[in-house]
Amino acid sequence: MRYIISVILLLIITNISAQEINYDLKIKLDSIEEKDQELRKLFYPISNEEKKSILTKFGYTWEEFKEEGWEIVSKQDTINIHEVSNIIKQNGYPGNSLVGKPTNTVAWSVIQHSNKIEEYFPLIKKAGLEKEIPMTLVAMMEDRMLMYKGLPQKYGTQASGHEIKDPKTNETVWESFIWPIESPSAVNELRKEIGFKQSIEESAKDMDIDYKVLTLDYIKSLSTN
Repeated sequence: MRYIISVILLLIITNISAQEINYDLKIKLDSIEEKDQELRKLFYPISNEEKKSILTKFGYTWEEFKEEGWEIVSKQDTINIHEVSNIIKQNGYPGNSLVGKPTNTVAWSVIQHSNKIEEYFPLIKKAGLEKEIPMTLVAMMEDRMLMYKGLPQKYGTQASGHEIKDPKTNETVWESFIWPIESPSAVNELRKEIGFKQSIEESAKDMDIDYKVLTLDYIKSLSTN
């Protein structure tokens, strides 16, 4: 009898949880995510045929892509953040309890790709503390916000880079590096506490970067060379 009651209660709770999901909003956010991610694939190492397929899907020609380049992505980012801003005004942050996983991270991704990180970071932090999104995403946004301000990051999630001359070929190439970290000796412990599974060294390796401890003074010197 207890087993039957338990099953009934579980079904009731599950049904209530399902009813709380706003599926119309979920579909809308999933569509925004597709636009956010698909156009970025144009700059991945994929074939020209795949790129042309993406461009056609979004109403662009190959000639327009060659002429505008990243500006195509920037235009879509502007549209996306406008839509997400309206969603937030009406619903608050659309997190796990409103749209479920993985749609709960869509608004975060759009904000991360916008120029409104500082404006929305308090909301993102609140969403993380309330378990609407993973705290690792909060850390990534905080790091990006600090980097954009020219300050050292906390968790080592953000990379930057500069052009250098390859001594072997004398050609100009792009060198990436992990943006300076506030407490290099404590960063791996901070990463672990916030929920990252990888160390800073492992994370950098996944980005094809040989991790080095850099200072802001060194970064500033790059712009003067």
